[in-house]
Amino acid sequence: MLVINKLSGLLDEQLKICKKLLELENQKTEILLKGDFKALDDIVTRQQPYIMSSANCEKRREKLLDEMGASGLTLRQIIESNPQAKQLESVFSQLNDVAAQLKKACEKNKAILDSKLKVINYILSTTGASDDGMITYSNIRQGQD
Repeated sequence: MLVINKLSGLLDEQLKICKKLLELENQKTEILLKGDFKALDDIVTRQQPYIMSSANCEKRREKLLDEMGASGLTLRQIIESNPQAKQLESVFSQLNDVAAQLKKACEKNKAILDSKLKVINYILSTTGASDDGMITYSNIRQGQD
């Protein structure tokens, strides 16, 4: 039961981290739409500790599953097969919901970035930028000769 309590605590911690990442990702959407690169840099920097904490939680979760003799099993399988693990159902469900929302937010931000990148590439190609992306006076001058 002690291991289940530790696992529950870890899942709670992971849920809090994912909620914060979702909040930041939603803020990032607004920043991307505005094109505020300084704010984008700031929010990416603010996300890094949460990403590291999430990875740390995952490692600790895997270690706990090893201690339980449940290495390789999903949380869903553990909950279904272990009566003591039923208490994990609620936090597991919440974590799944937040993770799905986070995935959608990340996909949305990726689509915004891809769209902006296409515009930038189009502008560069129509302004005569060379393959290396550098527009220099000599490149422009050569085109006039």
